[in-house]
Amino acid sequence: MTKQPLLGADISMLKQLVDHGAVYTRNAVPAPPLTILREAGFTCARLRLFHTPSGQGAQVNDLAYTRELARQCIDADMQVMLCIHYSDTWADPAKQYIPKAWQGLSYKDTVDAMFTYTRDVFADLSAHGCCPSSVQIGNEITPGMLWDHGRIAHAHLTNEPSWSEKDFADNAKAWGRFAGLLKAGVQGVREGANQPVQIMLHIDRGGNHRAASAYFRSIEIQQVPYDAIGLSYYPFWHGSMTDLRDTVRHLRQQFNKRIYVVETAFPYKAHPAYSDSPDIQTDTETFGIPSTQPVGYPLSPEGQRKFVTDLLKVVRGSRGAPGLDGLFYWAPEWIHVESYTDEPDAQTCWPRALFDESGEALPALDAFTRFSQKSSQVTSLT
Repeated sequence: MTKQPLLGADISMLKQLVDHGAVYTRNAVPAPPLTILREAGFTCARLRLFHTPSGQGAQVNDLAYTRELARQCIDADMQVMLCIHYSDTWADPAKQYIPKAWQGLSYKDTVDAMFTYTRDVFADLSAHGCCPSSVQIGNEITPGMLWDHGRIAHAHLTNEPSWSEKDFADNAKAWGRFAGLLKAGVQGVREGANQPVQIMLHIDRGGNHRAASAYFRSIEIQQVPYDAIGLSYYPFWHGSMTDLRDTVRHLRQQFNKRIYVVETAFPYKAHPAYSDSPDIQTDTETFGIPSTQPVGYPLSPEGQRKFVTDLLKVVRGSRGAPGLDGLFYWAPEWIHVESYTDEPDAQTCWPRALFDESGEALPALDAFTRFSQKSSQVTSLT
């Protein structure tokens, strides 16, 4: 029996939504959402961690919150992948804001803070019996992290088509400083964890093999120790599935690492932020990001199901096209809850969930179920 690629989901909002009354159903039967996801074949939960979040909107993922959600996931027989943002708020290619607690520190002191913080996070989770199996040292760190100490490129919109390997800092000192931060994070994991933990580096260039290859060549030059490559792939920002296949193929050829798509999603209903035409592009903005990529799938439950089905074919791979070690769907649980004051931009996230406005599971969840049933062997992160 062939080994099954890992199916995961970023469910960082789940506890907050359930605490505020969210109800989830499948075939109109209410059930705990972790049970629904686990029965659909998801065996790993990706959970983000902010340093000192505001507590507003979706920015609730401090250590206590993440610890409790991790415990719930492990009790539901799911592995945990921790995504440490090293920021009080969202960190992504457009922003990598240093935590307020670290502002004003020298580079050396920031390296020390990164090590100590990471070590203490893993020591805490280990002591509570919920040590993650995998960790991302930063989130979408294509342009570096903890700006300006670890900046290696300019801020860029995630769909910026002109962004390429030429935009990386051609500066050994900048890469050395960035690498110093990454190494401190890795060392913190190793000293704090009570079990082996897969180290992942995550960038957003899922459809850009040139930029992705250039990035990881520089990581290799800096001798940063890591085990896995994480990519974001959203078709309305990152291009076609052919682009994704090309990126995976080039990375497989050059680096002996596991490769995961750790963020992906597709809308099940129309929203001005997304174009469903293969011919017409739109400059409507979501999160300030023009959605300029035509996606070629209808914005409907069936379109979402077809997208997931086709993406899972990429995950599986075929002759001459290497597959992925795993796929993580981003925010399948993020639905509108009347009693909760959500993130200002949440309206662009709700259409990408795997549950509709009432909390009923969408057909795309069945595509994951069918995929997982093709093999009963569960893949481990480590």
